[in-house]
Amino acid sequence: MKNEARVGDAPRNQEWFLTLLPVFPIVLLVMRLWYASRQDTQTLLLLVQTISPLGLLSAVLLTTLWVLPVACVGGRLLGTLYWISTGRSSWLVHAARRLPGWVVVLTVVVGVCTWQLRFLPTLMMLSLALAGVTVRDRLPGHDGLRTAVCYGLPVIAGVLSYVLLWPAIVAAFAQRDVATALLLTLPPGLAALLTGPVPAAPARVLTHGIAIATAVFTPLLVGVVVMRAPILPLVAVQFDEGGTTEVVVGHLVATDDQMSTVLGRDGAVSFIRNDRLRSKVLCPDPGEVPRTWVNLHGWYVEQSMISWLAPASVRTPDDPRCQGRPAPDGERIRPGGAR
Repeated sequence: MKNEARVGDAPRNQEWFLTLLPVFPIVLLVMRLWYASRQDTQTLLLLVQTISPLGLLSAVLLTTLWVLPVACVGGRLLGTLYWISTGRSSWLVHAARRLPGWVVVLTVVVGVCTWQLRFLPTLMMLSLALAGVTVRDRLPGHDGLRTAVCYGLPVIAGVLSYVLLWPAIVAAFAQRDVATALLLTLPPGLAALLTGPVPAAPARVLTHGIAIATAVFTPLLVGVVVMRAPILPLVAVQFDEGGTTEVVVGHLVATDDQMSTVLGRDGAVSFIRNDRLRSKVLCPDPGEVPRTWVNLHGWYVEQSMISWLAPASVRTPDDPRCQGRPAPDGERIRPGGAR
């Protein structure tokens, strides 16, 4: 009872932590602009002056959205697992108890929609493990319910997962894609092993070690992803220069009645007068090169549910200007920046 009372006590003097919450997105935004400017101060000032903060913030939020299930589900799972294993309180247990259940459920739904297909078995494993340790913590006297949630449900879910994912698993092994094969194969089988307490002796090192490692490395991983996230539209501008035709491929920083400002891929800033423009086209996002072609009924393992359900983008022929080559004569600017 004393331990339980201590768990219910709200930790105090943590207001300083709330003041630090907005700092991380701001630091990411500044670092993203510094990376885009190739560490040039004048280019950085130009980007800060012209780029909309809402666009930068949306890029950061969309990039970091997949982190929420890791933080919420993982933190709740580790804190509850430490409590049922030792019966002792800690900062991890306090954090897990203060996290509302509806927030955890909402983050699981977000993960289902935004995580790639190959990571969904891991999300299922974490969710089933959390359901098992929660039943052990809050309903210790219900043996039938504990058996059903901690053992029966993970086994049934694992069998259904293997049946559903079998074509993708076979394709992953056939293509010798070891990482994808392990992500699709191991989590469903491990779900039933994570719903019970661990020995009390290594419980603190195991749970708190994983929590600290996640807290340290997740911001670094998020920072790397944000540094590569697009923040400006990619365009190709064809213009006349000294009797010759040139093409600049880069990111459109600003445009007005007199000139267009383009940040080249090499970090150089070009100011092009509008009376010299011949054509301008919006280039497709090159995106990331696919690492695997493993798919499940057309749903590639590197796609999320949202991207799979969303309407497919219309594929257009490659424009020579997006490759740095001038377009044929007669091309002129049309309304909206299209060719």
